[in-house]
Amino acid sequence: MTVSEVYRRGLLALACALIVAAAMAAPKPAQAQEGALIGGSVGLGVGALLTRGNAVGVIGGALVGGLIGNEIQKDKRRANYNRNHRR
Repeated sequence: MTVSEVYRRGLLALACALIVAAAMAAPKPAQAQEGALIGGSVGLGVGALLTRGNAVGVIGGALVGGLIGNEIQKDKRRANYNRNHRR
């Protein structure tokens, strides 16, 4: 692994950490938005690692991660609603 690869991976890890920190520090978003932000940042990092920083892989990973995070939060919200509104 060359110095430039280490530098690029470090920058990608820093970008992911900053996105997660910004999502946590911002005013409380809706649950689906929070899941999409966290899932997108995780997907960004995974896409970057799997494709070695390829732009298409990074963007694709962020998109897929955001969709998965959004769906997970929707399922949690539905489960909480069903639990709280039983008859």
